[in-house]
Amino acid sequence: MTSNTRVVVTGAGLAGVRLARRLGEPGLSAALAGDEEHTPYNRVLLTEVLAGRYAPEVIALTMEAPE
Repeated sequence: MTSNTRVVVTGAGLAGVRLARRLGEPGLSAALAGDEEHTPYNRVLLTEVLAGRYAPEVIALTMEAPE
């Protein structure tokens, strides 16, 4: 891939967000496209949120690379 490469990842689940983050490293550009109305979230932990063990904010997935 060249430094001007742009990639669109279809699917806003865990795998899509992780791939878009990796592709968003220096020299590459990635966009995430999903069909859901809300922001991406960690579906694996959804039952923990529904059970009241975690706040909904805990499972939110962002496109920002971790520090």
